[in-house]
Amino acid sequence: MTLETFYYISQIVAVVGIFASLIFVGLQVRQNTKALKATSHHAVTDSFNAINNMIANDPAFARRWRLGNAGSEELNEDERVSFSFMALGYMRIFETLYYQYTNGTLDKKLFDAELKTLKWTVTQPGFLAWWTVNPISLSAEFRAFIDGFIRDAQKETPPRP
Repeated sequence: MTLETFYYISQIVAVVGIFASLIFVGLQVRQNTKALKATSHHAVTDSFNAINNMIANDPAFARRWRLGNAGSEELNEDERVSFSFMALGYMRIFETLYYQYTNGTLDKKLFDAELKTLKWTVTQPGFLAWWTVNPISLSAEFRAFIDGFIRDAQKETPPRP
């Protein structure tokens, strides 16, 4: 074997090695992206579950949530403030979902599934009353999304008697 032949063979081996490395890195990046998406969605789900557990385990919390969403006048001032913070926390979770979806880190099917809950929320009279007087702490882009979502949900949902 000549030195020139050895040189060409080593170059071919090097190119094959680089190509194999690139394939491996691409597969690792794809796997890591999937893991990050799953972790991100799991964190949001945990946030929703924390609220759900408070509602399920604390009758006073459940009462504030139920009456607050209904727009009931039965809540005293402290309970209205509590409901306001509950609604803000809830909407921040939805804002996180929206941000993840628009950045491509949340699958459409998962986002669409959560939109069903959001649709129920935005049709509640107490939420609507809260939404109109609490324009803080959420991005303008997300507020515009919710405003459009409210309009669409109201078109689909028959008015309450």
